[in-house]
Amino acid sequence: MECLEFRRAAGADPQRLDAEAAEHLGACPGCAEFLRQLRVLDDRILAALRIPVPEAAVAGGSPGALALASLDRRRWMALAASIVGGVLVGSLLWVSAPKASLAGDVVKHLAHEPGVMVASASPADPSTLERVLERGGIRLRAEAGMVSYAQTCRFRGERVPHLVVQTNVGPVTVMVLRNEKVAAPLEFAEQGYVGTILPAGPGSVAVIGPNGADLSQVAERVAAAVDW
Repeated sequence: MECLEFRRAAGADPQRLDAEAAEHLGACPGCAEFLRQLRVLDDRILAALRIPVPEAAVAGGSPGALALASLDRRRWMALAASIVGGVLVGSLLWVSAPKASLAGDVVKHLAHEPGVMVASASPADPSTLERVLERGGIRLRAEAGMVSYAQTCRFRGERVPHLVVQTNVGPVTVMVLRNEKVAAPLEFAEQGYVGTILPAGPGSVAVIGPNGADLSQVAERVAAAVDW
């Protein structure tokens, strides 16, 4: 299950997750935070529906009128809560969907170049690497690690640097996304990969490794080594 599928399922019923969604939840901190926000919203709506109706609001009315007024008030409150809840859930989905889609698109791009993210002791051709970096309008400092693969790729209508860097946790793919902004680091686990998309320069840097790779320090080091 991908992040976007999980968030749609959670938006439909945040209190009940099937086995596939529960498995994704355990591997994706971003979706775990999304579910937490949904459940907080759910609790607030339920609390609003439990607000008692004071008799003073319909003072002087008959018992039947009081009951009818209370019923009408509860209906209006339920309607209002549903509208507010729908708007907030929709807002959460709107905010989170582009990020999830960005992660999904990064993973899909890797499928177009299978076999390049492999351990290697051979650096990429220096002239090729220089050309790729120049086209991307960036420089890469040595602390990023040895670059074993460099290519300029088309991604979301833009031409971006696609690198494979040899690190202490193994080879990782690095995509420099000048025109893709994220507000905060986005971690994901999809289709056999784990990754982090970090805010950097005018856009972001995506660092992706195979399932099980610990990118917590590598991603920050590599992204910090990019000079815009």
